[in-house]
Amino acid sequence: MYLGIDTQTGLIYEGSGNPDWPALPLPTVTQAKLIEKPEDWGSLPSGLSSDPFKWVFREDSFDASMRVRRGRLYQPYGNSQPSTYQVSRHPYDPSSFSSNVGIRISKSLNAYASCYELLNMPRHGVGATLALGGTLGASAWRIIQTEMLASRAVMVSLKSLSSYDILPEIDAQKIDEVFRPKIAQSINRVLDSAFKESPISVIEHCRDALAVIFARWMTQHGGDPKVLADDLAKLAEKIEKPPFEKFCAANIGKVVGLVHNRGKTNVATTKGLRPPVEEDAAMAVHAVGFALRELGWAKEPAFAIG
Repeated sequence: MYLGIDTQTGLIYEGSGNPDWPALPLPTVTQAKLIEKPEDWGSLPSGLSSDPFKWVFREDSFDASMRVRRGRLYQPYGNSQPSTYQVSRHPYDPSSFSSNVGIRISKSLNAYASCYELLNMPRHGVGATLALGGTLGASAWRIIQTEMLASRAVMVSLKSLSSYDILPEIDAQKIDEVFRPKIAQSINRVLDSAFKESPISVIEHCRDALAVIFARWMTQHGGDPKVLADDLAKLAEKIEKPPFEKFCAANIGKVVGLVHNRGKTNVATTKGLRPPVEEDAAMAVHAVGFALRELGWAKEPAFAIG
C-alpha cells in the first residue's frame, strides 16, 4: 500500500499500486521516527517540506482511556520527494473540479510505502519506542503489536509512554516557598528524562527527586534541617519512623534506591542482578508520583469525588 501527501493542500491519497485515490474520510497523518538511542530525540523530523524522508503514521483509531493508538506505518517511497502522480480528483480540493481538467490530474506528492523496514527488525519492532511528531512537538509511544494486513499495509498498535499522566500536579501552596524551586527542578528533570533517556538515567533522576521531596517534607514538618544533606537510603529510614511514620513512601523510596544500585556494574556483577530495563524506569517514575500523593503535596484531580 502507498500513501501520498499533496505538497500544496496537505490532502492525503492512497492506493495499492500508487497513491492515486483520495483517502476518505480525511485521516490524521503524523511524521514518525524510531527511537533506538537517547540521541535520536535530537534528530526528530522538522516537517514534510524540509524533511520528507522520514516515516509517517496514519492513525486509524485512538482509545484515550487505554492510551492506545492504532494505525498504519509507512516509509519513504522512491529516491526523490516530492514526485508527480496522476491522481483522481479529490472532493476536498476545489481546484481539481475546474472545467479544464480531466478525471485524473497531476499532483506533486510526498510518497510513502508500507513500512517493511519495521517488519525486518527483531520481533517486528515490538517493544521499540516510536516518536510521533517533530522538533516543535513530539510524543513517545511503545510499539506493542505489529501486523501485516491483507492489503499489505503495516498496522501497528502503540501505547503511550507520556509521563504527564503519571506524575500528579504539585500543589505549590502546601510547600514552603523556599523549597518550591528545588522541588520543581527535580520533578522537571524526571519529566524531561522519562522515556527519553536510558533506564538507568531515568531511575537516577527519580532517586534524586525522592531524596529532594523526602528531605524537604520532613524539614517542613519539624524535622532536623540536617536531613537536607542525607541520601535517599537515610531519608527513607527516617521518614518511616516517628513522628512521621510514612511507611509506604519510605518503602517505595527504598525500592527505587535498590533498583538504582543495579545500574552500577560492580554491584550487578557481584550480586548477579539483572540490569534495569525501561519497565523499571517507568516504575520509578510512578514511585515519585506515589510519594507526592502520599505526602500530601499533589493536587487532587479535578474529577475527584468526596
